[in-house]
Amino acid sequence: MAAVLLGLATLALVPPVVPNPPPNQEAIWAKKGVVFRAGCYNSREQCSPLQITSPDGGKFVQVSYRTDPVDSGIRMASLVVSASGRKLGRIDLVGTVEDEILWSPDSRAFFINGNNNADADDHVALYRLDETELRRSNVTKQVETDMTRSFPLCRATNAMEDCEWLTKHPGQYIGVVALDWVGGSSGVVLMAEIPCTSAMGGIMCQVLGYEVAVPDGTILRRMEPREFAARWQPSMAWKFNLPDPPSYQDGK
Repeated sequence: MAAVLLGLATLALVPPVVPNPPPNQEAIWAKKGVVFRAGCYNSREQCSPLQITSPDGGKFVQVSYRTDPVDSGIRMASLVVSASGRKLGRIDLVGTVEDEILWSPDSRAFFINGNNNADADDHVALYRLDETELRRSNVTKQVETDMTRSFPLCRATNAMEDCEWLTKHPGQYIGVVALDWVGGSSGVVLMAEIPCTSAMGGIMCQVLGYEVAVPDGTILRRMEPREFAARWQPSMAWKFNLPDPPSYQDGK
């Protein structure tokens, strides 16, 4: 009897794992994505362990929460990827506030979006996997370069002093997130944005859409906001109230 009671007490201490919830009705970026908190500070009930399973049922991302070693009042998400009963490894969060994951329809890849604040400090990471290996693909580099050409930061009205450095390092300021998959896992839809802050001067809040190839990020289709909104109906529809045209120092 004592052993039974001990076992029940132990089970009570282990938080239940929630299987795949239905697609989040208040998605952040990807309408079909599963949203979860990156960490809990006060309202810990928002941080429940969950398992985000691939469409074929053979792979999953396990989301659990651990006490931060620096601040015991904070619990941060920890992500482990498994396939066919084997752990393939841990992956990092890409945002410190909210994150979301969406598996590809063919279960061969997933992407994770995340944000750090409300000024389009958004990021995306894409992972491809098989039964034994987990590989991260960079699909944003060409998009970031195209954004710097489309909206030259140093020509913007009220351009910031370090615009030249940022232009050479577009990943430091251009927000990119993924919305959906194209062709199984051979392509992905991305949304790129100049941060919505006056620090960006006359090009703040400018948005473009892209369809890119996986894994190299080759741009297959570039879309202006109106076309992008009509084609993909992003969950962040408020961004597609067509931002004001970019404003440049020479007025062009």
